[in-house]
Amino acid sequence: MPSVFPFKSTVEVWIQTVFAGRLSFLCRFNDRLCRFGANAFKSFVVRQRVCQLLIYKDWVELLTTIIIVDDEEKILVPLEQMLSGEGYVVKAFSSSIEAEAYLKTKTADLALFDIKMPELDGFSLLKSVRVHRPSLPIIFLSSKAEEQDQIIGFTLGADDYITKPFSKHLLLFRVAAVLRRHRTQDVAEAKDLVSAGELTIDQDRHLVTWNSAAVDLTVTECLLLLALAQRPGSVKNRNQLMDAAYNEAIYVSDRTIDSHIRNIRQKLKEIDPKCDVISTVHGLGYKLKI
Repeated sequence: MPSVFPFKSTVEVWIQTVFAGRLSFLCRFNDRLCRFGANAFKSFVVRQRVCQLLIYKDWVELLTTIIIVDDEEKILVPLEQMLSGEGYVVKAFSSSIEAEAYLKTKTADLALFDIKMPELDGFSLLKSVRVHRPSLPIIFLSSKAEEQDQIIGFTLGADDYITKPFSKHLLLFRVAAVLRRHRTQDVAEAKDLVSAGELTIDQDRHLVTWNSAAVDLTVTECLLLLALAQRPGSVKNRNQLMDAAYNEAIYVSDRTIDSHIRNIRQKLKEIDPKCDVISTVHGLGYKLKI
C-alpha cells in the first residue's frame, strides 16, 4: 500500500507539469507508470485521482494565473493554498502597491481583490489596474457586505463580489464561472481582433494593446494603425492611409498623416520605451515591422 500514495502524488505533479506546457515531461510520465507497476495503477484511489485531474477538472485551469491581493495573512495564505491545490498558478500579494506594480508589466487571467487595505483600497486598485489591463476579470472579496458597497464595486467594473466569510466550494465555482464567461467572450471577440506580434487591435471597439497593456489612441490613429497591422511588412503610402482613416469627402495633407504616425509612435513608446514597430520607408510611406 505505501507505494500507492507516492504514486498518486507523482501522478498529480507530473500531469500538472504536462498541462502547464512542459510537454517534454510527457514521455517520462509513461516511464514512471511502468516503474510503479500495473498493480499500483489498478488502485481505485489512484485511478480516481487521475480521472479528476484529466477529466473532471477543466485542464485549462492548470494554465490559469490568478492574482490575490489581501493585507490579512490569515486569509491570503489559505486562499493561495486552496487555489494552488486546484491547479491554478497563484500570485499572492499582501501589498496592494506591489500588486499594482506587478500588473503594470505582467498579466493574469483573474484577480481577487480585498477592499479594505491600508495602502491602496480595492476600489482604487481596480481603477488603476483597468488602465493597463482593461479586460482583466476582477472579483472583490470583502467583509463589506452592505448593498451600497456591492453596487459601487459592480459600478466600477467588478465581475463578481463575494462577501467574507465565504464558502470554499462556492468561491471555487464562482471563480470558474467568471473564467468561463470571459473565455467565451474572448472566443467571440477574437474574430474582431487583428494581431501582429505584441500588437493587438479590436476593430469593433477601436481598442489597441501592446503586450497586453492598453494604448490610448484616437479613432483616427487606431484606423491608421489597423491599416498597417492588417498586412505587416507591406508598405502603405500616405494616400492609402488617408483612405483607411477618413471617408471620401474628407481630404487631409500628407503632413496630417505624418503627424498621426508620430503620435502613435509616441504613445506606443509611453507603454514600452523600446517599441519601434512603425518603420518609415522614405519616398513611399510606412510599414509595420513585426
